[in-house]
Amino acid sequence: MKKILAVLFVCTALFAFSGCGTSHYTLMKTDGSTVVSVGQPKYSESSQSYEFKNLDGQNIILKREDVKEIEENKD
Repeated sequence: MKKILAVLFVCTALFAFSGCGTSHYTLMKTDGSTVVSVGQPKYSESSQSYEFKNLDGQNIILKREDVKEIEENKD
């Protein structure tokens, strides 16, 4: 029983802390608005766009010409 509790505790701790090392990036758009991504945005040469998840977990795709600057947030 103690082994099961220990394994559950370790799994819970790993799950809870797995997102702690993820960087956030602020994308400044050409219209002046900003969007925050969880993790570094991925750039697609074929579609000329950036794809990422925002803080709400939604998948976002921005065209390259709509992005003015990408900056890593310093925590």
